[in-house]
Amino acid sequence: LALGTRLNARREMAHSLKLLGAAYYALGRYDQTNECEEKALALYRELGDQGRVSIMLNNRGETARLLGDYKAAVEFYHEALALAHEIGDRDNEMLSISNLAGARVGLGEYQAAETALRQLVPVAEVAGWGILSESYAFLAEACLGLGKVGEALTAAKQALKLAYEVGRGEYAGGAWRVLGMTVARLPEPAAIGDDVYDAKACFAASVKIFKERKLEGEHARTLREWARYEIEKGDGEKGQAMWQEARAIFEQLGMVLEVERMDFDL
Repeated sequence: LALGTRLNARREMAHSLKLLGAAYYALGRYDQTNECEEKALALYRELGDQGRVSIMLNNRGETARLLGDYKAAVEFYHEALALAHEIGDRDNEMLSISNLAGARVGLGEYQAAETALRQLVPVAEVAGWGILSESYAFLAEACLGLGKVGEALTAAKQALKLAYEVGRGEYAGGAWRVLGMTVARLPEPAAIGDDVYDAKACFAASVKIFKERKLEGEHARTLREWARYEIEKGDGEKGQAMWQEARAIFEQLGMVLEVERMDFDL
């Protein structure tokens, strides 16, 4: 980035900022992520690179969504989707649809999310799209929100299977979390792969993955769901300890909206 800036090589500057933003994102340094993404997006707009503008809009949406700002995420995804459709970028169009559904889940718009994902999944499967695991995890959450526990379990299992097939640990962590949320709604543990898991085992698998990969925001989200489960099952002391641990992580990462949600839900 320093060399590109010195040479006024704007395309290289944009690429460097895009990658630097992704690195900050992985480290949980979201203020710097936003700064890099905004600058990269502005440069790609100046260059007239519509394909990368659409990609950066998706990236901006992802940062907003994982910070818990679902309304802002929806706006970014809508713009990314419209542009991807206009230029015929099918991969980014599918990504935008999936991510938009994830933001809708965050807003509690479960029916809209399910409808979009039911339409996307068969098309994406035919196209051999590589990140369907996350789409299935979003679908599982949407189904849970609608009270369709059996369908949620089917989608969550598929999310886990695909995550391991493509070697994406972060997707596996998310799949285990939604499996925990789903199994918590069942009268007994569920068969997953060759073993049987209760909700605690699913949440523990999710926490292990996110801690190993230092994905602290996602780790906190799993702790929050696990805490809800423990409190509902009557272990208030354990649940409150997990709740406060999750809140502390969100606060440390500057995820203000998630902190506010936790204070409101407490």
